[in-house]
Amino acid sequence: MRVRIPKGAHGILVVAIAIAAAGLTAFLAAGPRAKEVAAYTSAIAPAERVLAVNGRIRPRLQVDIRPSLGGALMALPFDVGHRVNQGDILARIDDGPEAAAITEAQAAAQAQQATLAQARRDLARLEALGEFATGRDVEQKRLAVEEGERELRRRNAAVTQASELRERRVLRAPFSGVILQRPVDPGQTVSPETVIYRLADLSNPEITAEVDEIYAAEIHPEMEALVRLPGGVDTLRARVLHIEPRVDPATGARDVRLALDGAFLNPPAGLTVTINFLIERRANAISIPRGAINEVGGKTFVLIAGADGVVRERAVTFVDWPAEQVIVLSGIEAGEHILTNPAAAKPGEKVRIVN
Repeated sequence: MRVRIPKGAHGILVVAIAIAAAGLTAFLAAGPRAKEVAAYTSAIAPAERVLAVNGRIRPRLQVDIRPSLGGALMALPFDVGHRVNQGDILARIDDGPEAAAITEAQAAAQAQQATLAQARRDLARLEALGEFATGRDVEQKRLAVEEGERELRRRNAAVTQASELRERRVLRAPFSGVILQRPVDPGQTVSPETVIYRLADLSNPEITAEVDEIYAAEIHPEMEALVRLPGGVDTLRARVLHIEPRVDPATGARDVRLALDGAFLNPPAGLTVTINFLIERRANAISIPRGAINEVGGKTFVLIAGADGVVRERAVTFVDWPAEQVIVLSGIEAGEHILTNPAAAKPGEKVRIVN
């Protein structure tokens, strides 16, 4: 059966359909939409646990050169930056008193040599007389020679002592190195507490760093580390030489010393460098951003967007380490979508992953 639409009603029907379609569109637009969130897709890959700290370049050897005797500086041939060899004379201190003592001791020794020579001649003359010389006289001369020899040894020792005191006025380099500081000038009067030079061996520099006692327990001698200098492009390899067994009570840290491996251009002492200690390597591990982990009431969890887009809470365990990426021990499988911001959605909400 055919239905006839009265004339004029056709336009009214078209308008009604249009209104209904617009209402449906508005309803759909006003309806709930999936929230857009950023997520991290987990994957199994090699992972490293690295501890990054700042350290400073320090000379392998460094010493403050101080005089053992006070006096005026008569010679100071080197300045800051000069290289010296072991045994080089670094400074001379006025040795006038020692020089006078040496002259006096030498004169006394020479006089005693003459006295001893005369005593030996007297003894020889009496011995030559044979039976015509009394035994008492010969014995007295022999005793005079022995006493003269003892006195000569004493006076020669005085010469040696005075010479050694004079040598102490000469400061020599204990090892080859570079002058870092020279806080005095020629002519200045110095004492045994005065620093004449600061000498350092920069040929094989070391690095020193303070590491928090919590993380220092993970560091051991011969451990590998990577070092980067300010503005440097290449990464330098180093190894741990020593870990201070004592914890500094003021800082709660332990000192760690490292040596750079291989040939290296001498860096300036005191330069700040970045050190990455390679604490652990894992061939297969899942790592996620630390910011994706939430902790409430001692429980740690992440939010995972399932294949249906619904957010679910998942408890996780991980290696707690000061790094942007942490190694997950349990709770996450490869290929899952972990919300990078745990506050971006709530469990049960439907979301859409965006990059």
